[in-house]
Amino acid sequence: MNILITGAFGNLGQMCIESALEQGYKVRCFDLDSRLNQRLKSRYTNRCEVILGDIRNTKLHSKLLTDIDAVIHNASLLPPSSETQAKLAEEINVNATKALIRSMEACPQPPRFVFPSSVTVFGKSCLGEKAKTLSDSVFPSDNYTRHKIEIEQELSASSLPWVILRVGVAVDNRTLKADRETIRQLLKIHPESPVEFVHPKDVALAMCNAVNSASADRKTLLIGGGKDCQISHYRFIKTVFSALSLTLPYNTTSQESYYTHWMDSTEAQKILNFQRHTFDDYEQEMADRMRFIRIGIWPLRPLLNRLLPYALAKI
Repeated sequence: MNILITGAFGNLGQMCIESALEQGYKVRCFDLDSRLNQRLKSRYTNRCEVILGDIRNTKLHSKLLTDIDAVIHNASLLPPSSETQAKLAEEINVNATKALIRSMEACPQPPRFVFPSSVTVFGKSCLGEKAKTLSDSVFPSDNYTRHKIEIEQELSASSLPWVILRVGVAVDNRTLKADRETIRQLLKIHPESPVEFVHPKDVALAMCNAVNSASADRKTLLIGGGKDCQISHYRFIKTVFSALSLTLPYNTTSQESYYTHWMDSTEAQKILNFQRHTFDDYEQEMADRMRFIRIGIWPLRPLLNRLLPYALAKI
């Protein structure tokens, strides 16, 4: 099969490329024409076709979709940029995606559209609630979730073969950057809020398996890591600190809810067979990534642990 991966040079996009090539797909990569992506292009040129450009440019659609059997559409503007650059986010996440859907519908043999939505479309979580299922309602709570829901509805009304994947919290040891406002928000959340982790490699595998799964056609599936990835917010955010042998204080005054949930991924796992990693694996990856920093700061660890509560309070 010939597949198109948009947003191909992001963290998840590159994992999709590797998973797709391992499965024997012929891959066409598309991403923004930037200095970084020009360098990445040389890494992939001998392995797959690479096209760089702007997803908002509809004139590229014919070139992108020629002889394509399926599209994995990772191109999007993520939080916090989706909130701070609202107009650009609307253009990329909604308008450009709708235009791509229309172009795919016009193809002689319309490709399958694999769309990564998000667990966040369920709205903010409540302590003690059951794992989310597809029978639960969705509640847009910001630009990002509104965009996801709008495209889900657009696909449902389209004539395309499609698969919608509502993905849990998907990070790995490369996902360390966060702006101050995001960190401040994370520290306000109740430590026992539910978080369903799913390793990005497993997400990429689910996407690639969705490309040709007859059982997945025109279905919305919940992509979580399973029971071994259903954790608390406190365990999630302390992972980096633990990797440095630092102790994150358990803040009992943090009471805000957040739009993460546990999910029932039973059907998705049965159809796509993607769950390979646990949250323990992620914790070990972070420990390995931070090894040399951890060794370097080891003599200062007692002092740093005493200062940490004060430092966090000033964020």
